[in-house]
Amino acid sequence: MKRELITAIPPRELREILRKSGAGVSISVEETEPFHGMPRYRLTIEGAREEIERFMETLRLARAGG
Repeated sequence: MKRELITAIPPRELREILRKSGAGVSISVEETEPFHGMPRYRLTIEGAREEIERFMETLRLARAGG
């Protein structure tokens, strides 16, 4: 399965979140067009559906201060 999203989270932080999640997914990060001067990145996540869900939950909690 493959999932893509656009985010302002820097690649270094995304890789740290992936490490902490323990999810068996691979991610690729590409820089995209800035939004009002703020850098944005296209994040592509590949792996099993359950593993992508695990990574996404950790990502949500990390950005919500959880």
